[in-house]
Amino acid sequence: MATQAAPTVHRWGHWAAILVLIGAIAATFGNAVDNDFVFDDQNLIVDAPAVRMPLAAGFAGLNYRPLRTLSYRLDYAIGGMSPRVFHVSNLCYHALTAVLVYAVLLAIGIAPTGAAAGALLFAIHPVQADAVTYLSGRRDVLCGLFYAAGVLAYLRWRRSGGAWLLAAGLCYALAILAKEMAITMPAACFLIDRWRRVGSEEPGRREAAVSGRLLAIGGLGVAVLYMTYGHRVLRMANDRRWHGGSVVTNAATMARVWVKYLQLVVWPARLSADYSFEAFPVSTSLLDPRALAALAVLAVVAVAAVRSWRRRGLFGLGMVWMAVTLLPVSHLIPFRELLAEHYLYIPMMGVAMMAAGAVDAAVVRWPERRALVAAAAAIVLVVAAGRTALRNLDWRDRITLWTATVALEPRCARAQYNLGQAYFERSRLADAERAWLAAAEVQPDDLDTASALAKLYYRLGNYELASARIEAVLARPPVDPDALTLAGWVALDSGKPMRALDYFNQALAVLPPDKAAGARTGHDRAMQVMAGTPGQIVETIQGGGRTPFKR
Repeated sequence: MATQAAPTVHRWGHWAAILVLIGAIAATFGNAVDNDFVFDDQNLIVDAPAVRMPLAAGFAGLNYRPLRTLSYRLDYAIGGMSPRVFHVSNLCYHALTAVLVYAVLLAIGIAPTGAAAGALLFAIHPVQADAVTYLSGRRDVLCGLFYAAGVLAYLRWRRSGGAWLLAAGLCYALAILAKEMAITMPAACFLIDRWRRVGSEEPGRREAAVSGRLLAIGGLGVAVLYMTYGHRVLRMANDRRWHGGSVVTNAATMARVWVKYLQLVVWPARLSADYSFEAFPVSTSLLDPRALAALAVLAVVAVAAVRSWRRRGLFGLGMVWMAVTLLPVSHLIPFRELLAEHYLYIPMMGVAMMAAGAVDAAVVRWPERRALVAAAAAIVLVVAAGRTALRNLDWRDRITLWTATVALEPRCARAQYNLGQAYFERSRLADAERAWLAAAEVQPDDLDTASALAKLYYRLGNYELASARIEAVLARPPVDPDALTLAGWVALDSGKPMRALDYFNQALAVLPPDKAAGARTGHDRAMQVMAGTPGQIVETIQGGGRTPFKR
């Protein structure tokens, strides 16, 4: 059903809606403020030198998704490496984005009641935890913030002209600097234009002028994207293979992924931090029954969306928005992460449009039942908020996160690996062994898991098992210098100094000086043993450092 002209609302009404949005976010995500750093947070925040630079350093060290790193640097300047400061910042950025989504919904003509309901669903939907509660998900939040700001600025320019188009271009560039997924913003603006013109006649010259300006903005985005991420895109295009082995199987897999996204939006009961190896098996044929079923579902949704679009319905606009904004993560150029809940952050703006349209349509159709419509919407929002608050608890710390993930997806090798690493860092060695053996069962040829088990068995003093695991790693090229260092320590402590010396020498030949301390120490100890120096070797592994979490 077409949206109705938005009635006039006093300014205090909009402020009330904004306060409700902010309050709902604080109530829903407030229990995440005391969560720890998890998953990629270790690499992107805790161990990242660029985060600890002073603000006066400007753009120094901002190599990848620079706006996110710059925001982390600001957090560090405020509160050091306190996770609480980073979490509060995430909530603030998300609240700003939700307010902008509310403004965009109003700008396209949705009534304030529907706009508030749609923005609230965007703000507190459970899938948003993967971007808001997870600190590394700030890339999506910042990208969404400037994406929504850019669309709003564009709509203001369409209404009143002036410098709003320049503001839209600036927001577009900032969104791309937060995450490359923002490349679709001009297409989203174009779609809104086309949707608003359904059934109307607009002079062709004016339409062509607008399209030309959108193309110019798109060209700016491509330039920013190439300068910031071009080398990564080219590397992906050269190195990555199609999921399932071919273009056809890649498309079949993506049909299932899109249906999975729809399922996560409609029924977010089962949420996972990881959908990698075996958690979401790829399709190896277009005739895969799961792929055929997914294509059928997508066909039905597409027909419904087209019909809605032709009536200038918000379901049509929202579904097309979702489809367009998901394209950058739909593996047109294959990359590692098959799917992730945080990819839905910007597409959820389309869901907000559909929800707003549903509320608007219900109010128009049943004006005498406004209270009932409000109650139904409130029930949906409260249930969503409750599910989100529970999901936040899964992100409390590393062990909690990966325990929840493997409970949901026991065949996810990376989740099992990361759970083992979390246990290993807490010296819960039996639990670490159990998790790493589970990862090895799912993915027997994974070298990271073999190295982790070798380090575990070395620490337990089981040199035979440690040697077997590390030798399996060394048998697979290219040879990892950290694995050579570990092999040297295993050989040395099991009474084979000559063999240990050979491993240490190989490691020293390729390790940079600042990472060679373990191999150098091992080399000296091996020389002492061979020279007959008395004393027991008690040195632990130094060369490889701690086993990293898988990213």
